[in-house]
This record gives sequence, structure tokens and C-alpha cells, in this order.
Amino acid sequence: MKKLSLVFLVLLILSLLGSSVTLSQVLPTLPRSETLIVDALHGRLANPKDFNFWKPGVSVGNGTQQMLLDGLWYLDPQTGKTIYALAESDPIYNKDFTKMTVKLRKGIYWSDGKPFTADDVVFTVEYLKKHQGMSYSAQFAKWVSKVYKTDNYTVVFELKESAPFFHYIFTAIVYSTCYIMPKHIFEKVADPLKFEFNPPVSLGPYVLKSYDPAGYWWLFERRSDWRRTSVGQLYGMPRPKYVLFIYYGPDEKKVMAQTKHELDLIFDLTPEAWEVLRKSNPYSRVWYKDFPWAWMDDVRARIMAFNLEKYPYNIKDVRWALTLATDIVDVVTSGFDGIARINPLFICATSSLMKEFYLPLEGWLKNFALEDGYKPWDSTVPYKIVDYAKKKGYALKGEPREIFGIGWWKYDPAKAEKLLTKHGFKRDARGKWLLPDGKPWRITITAPAGFEIHATRLAFAVANQWRKFGIDVNVETVEAGPFWNKWNLGDFEVGSYWEVPATDFYSFIQQYHSRFYKPTGEVASAGNQIRFKNKKLDELVDKLVTLQPEDPKAKELVVEILKLFVEENPHPIFIINLKFNAQDHYYWTKFPTADDPYQAPVWWWGQFKFILPHIRPTGRK
Repeated sequence: MKKLSLVFLVLLILSLLGSSVTLSQVLPTLPRSETLIVDALHGRLANPKDFNFWKPGVSVGNGTQQMLLDGLWYLDPQTGKTIYALAESDPIYNKDFTKMTVKLRKGIYWSDGKPFTADDVVFTVEYLKKHQGMSYSAQFAKWVSKVYKTDNYTVVFELKESAPFFHYIFTAIVYSTCYIMPKHIFEKVADPLKFEFNPPVSLGPYVLKSYDPAGYWWLFERRSDWRRTSVGQLYGMPRPKYVLFIYYGPDEKKVMAQTKHELDLIFDLTPEAWEVLRKSNPYSRVWYKDFPWAWMDDVRARIMAFNLEKYPYNIKDVRWALTLATDIVDVVTSGFDGIARINPLFICATSSLMKEFYLPLEGWLKNFALEDGYKPWDSTVPYKIVDYAKKKGYALKGEPREIFGIGWWKYDPAKAEKLLTKHGFKRDARGKWLLPDGKPWRITITAPAGFEIHATRLAFAVANQWRKFGIDVNVETVEAGPFWNKWNLGDFEVGSYWEVPATDFYSFIQQYHSRFYKPTGEVASAGNQIRFKNKKLDELVDKLVTLQPEDPKAKELVVEILKLFVEENPHPIFIINLKFNAQDHYYWTKFPTADDPYQAPVWWWGQFKFILPHIRPTGRK
């Protein structure tokens, strides 16, 4: 409520002053009815003129990947379907997965008139492989023996070993894909680490028209030959003639901008800011028209990460005790006002994946028992969240299990106590928990400071649960740089992070194989920052990587891995990422929503370009 009051106060001051965002360069005059204005995800950039995405550290979220770049395939988590962009079909592997053939889409051109062909794909792989330090250089050096074309639209990859998952390197999920380079530009560049690719040549449906040298905005104009792009071939003409990515600043300024219809799409407001916006602008909406509003089909879920090399988190009973000492309904209602979908499995609880994995596993979850026979599953959780919403006066449309998930683990402090006392933990005279050596049990939860507000909220909500149980808990908020540094080095005991895969499960799980394990103090370069080692998991992953992801046997192995993560509970998984992605339907409409979920509503991902032919102008000037 304090945050809500602050937002109202700031908005009032801004409205009284007639304030607007201050930019270093005056925006070009644009016909508003032809211009879509988008929130620049990464904020103001220090070097806004660098468009060389293949150089590590260059930001692409402010329009580059959405408007200019293109990839072979895109995976949409909303529908679970593949978008065939530069590739016209699925990859073709030989029997032992040591050779992959890709058929490319014909009739695609770069914005400077050069045709896109197999030469560009072959060049991209060979060039990045040759230049160490560039993105994907290490992956191509590890996997690719030879890459060549058999005709202008067929590329063959000969691999150093069996790799049925190799095509995921070229499959866009958020930011993680190898976009294709223009051979005719980069073949003239001797040192790509110093090259800024400015002006950029586009393979997407737009070209860069202008940008703010101070890094606040980037303006893109629709290509006159948009038909010669994958977007044009698949879905038709992108409706906005211009797309402006702009950084307005904190939520308060974004809310004011959308209230004045100066910002069509906002990335992930706080619940409090959304509450202000929905009451001040009747044209604004997020995923659901009413409660719970937020989009909950993201590709990561939020966890309480344990460093499993640190005592006592290396004890499975302790991990289960902390889980059972957590009232998930209270976490969701107190931390998120009931706006969250529960995510208990090691795969994201998206709408499509709930149908594919959660519902088929529900019977197993109900019967799952700890080693002593105790069954921890609680299927009443979504209905308890609905009860909370009704008491708050919210109207709820839809099936509770589809919105809030199928369940989580029981809130059972008595059982949690038994699990701890079994290992020598005890309480002092005040009811505070002591470690087996008699020292007070104190937990520090590392959480983000000033970014990813939902992870911070989760940290404080869980801390309150564990304090209530009798543990001294401190939440340490850390800025982005040291936050991620702690994560990679294992410099934490418990952390509010976001892990858990969705459409990229196949490649994501491999980082947990013990061959990639790095001890605390070393960078977990292949993932597995929680330092989880499990022989059974290694065996399952070894079998999985010999199968193509679409193989039914591969799905059976994925199910076994999900069960293993439940049994071992290396980190309790709480909720899928939720986003208050605000859309202003004043100038533009037909954005993806729960009423028309034709695609994920993600303008910070590369697949945003495929939404643009679907939206429509309202006719307002």
C-alpha cells in the first residue's frame, strides 16, 4: 500500500507539472496512427550505435532482434508451436544424429537487395567458429566438424559427435538463438569484436530509420519490400509503418505515458502500477481482462535456489522441511495479491505444458510419498487462491486450475519439524531453531535490488514463512552485477532466482549433467549454479541426448527427470514468471490476450515481429 500511495503521488505531481520524459534528442514527427510505440526493455544504452548482436554484451532487446534480425526457427511458448522462419521445415538428421540438413525458405532478401541464401548460413557458422570471443564460437567449435551447402537453399552440418539437439542453437527462445549474419557485409570485416554493424542491414521486416545518440530511443520503418521477409511470407504485411522503441524511465513515467497514449506497450509493471494504470486509462489491459490480469506463460519459473554444497541444504530432508514450512497460498496472496500460477515441477507451467506434462502427472503427484510414506501433495491450492480473490471482491472467469495451476505441496509445519529433528535440529526456549551443533540457524536469502521485482517479492514472502516457522532469516538485496556474479560463483546459501525450462527443456537439462559440474567458487559456465549432482540424472540425460526431442521415448525420459526433481527437491519451485505487460488499445488493437492467445505477448523477444501483421489500427489520429 505504501508503494501504491507513492505511485499515486508521483502521478499527481507529474500531471500537475505536465511532465514528460526528457530526451537528449527531439523525437522525429511521426503519424501517430501509423506508429507503434514500444517500451525499450533494456533501458537507456551506453552505446546505442552498436548493432553487432554477434558480439557479446551488445543489447538486442531495444528493437534489434525484433525488427532487424531473423533466425531459422522460433518456439512460441503460448501455443507450443514452431514458427518456421528462415527454415521452411524441421531439421533433417541422419540415423546417428551426426549430420543435420536444413532446407531454407526461398525468396528472402536482405534490406539492401541481396538475396538470403545458404551462403549466409554457412558463412555465419564458419565465421563465428573462426573468431574466438564471438557469441556461439565455442558451441560451433565443439560440435561442428564441417558445414556446407548442397544448393543455394540447402545447408548440411557434419557434427563431431551425435547431437540430436543441435538445431536448438538456431531456435529462438527469448534471446538464445544464433541469428544469421549477412555474408556480404561481414566477409569484409577483419575484427568483428570492433565492428559495430552500423548502419545495420536487415533481414527482418523493418529497417533502422534513426536513433537517439544518447541511447533513449530507436526508430524502425517498415521495409517497402516486406513481402521478401519471413514475416511477410508467413503472415502478411506488418501493420505499423513505424515502430519506436523508447525508454521512458521507471514505472511511474511509463504509466503516465500510456495514460496519455504515448506508449502502446509496457514491459512488466508492478501490480501497484498496473492498479493505477487500469483505473486511469480505460484502453489499457494486460493478458486477462479482469483478475488476475497478468500473463503467466513465460519460459522461466521462480525458485528458492539452495547451494547444495552448503550445509544444511545438502540434506534432502532439510530441503523438504523448508518446503513444507512454506504456506504457498500465503506466499501468493501476501506477495502477489493472489496473482500467480503455481509451478511445482521442473518445467514451466505454461498453458500448453500443463496439458502435456502436469495433467498426465497429476495421479503420480497425488500418490508421491517421501521415504517415510508421507504424501505431501496438496490439490486444494488453486481453490484457496480463488477464495482469497472472492474475499477481495475480484470477479474470476475461467477454470481455477487452468489459471492458478493444479496444486503444490502441503503447508505442514509439524511434518517439517519431524524431518528436522530426525537430523539433530532442535528448538531453543524461545522456539527458535538451532543447528545440530547448537548454533542458531540463520538463513540469508539473496534477492535482486531494483530489478525483477517479482523475484524480490518472492524472497520477502518466503522469508516471512520461514521466520514464522522459527528460523532467523535475512533478505540481502543485491544490484544486478553482483547478483549474477554470486549466482554463477555459488556465493549464496539461498537465492531468489528464476530457473526451470519451458520449450528449451531438452538443451537446458544437459547443464545439470555432472560432466559440467563446477565447485563453489568457480564459474558455473554450463549452468547448474545450485551444484546439483545426481547419478540417476546423469544416466537419464545420457539417454535423452541420444534421441531427437520429438521422439516419444524422449518424452518418457523427460517425465522421469521431472519425477526425479520432485523426489530430490534440489530447490523448491514456486511460481511461473508473471508479467504485467500493459497494452494500450487506443491507437492499436488485436494484441495477443487471453481472449485471443494466438501468440505469446512478448515484444522483448525476437518473435515479436510475427505479431505485427495481426494487430490493427483503430483509426484514431
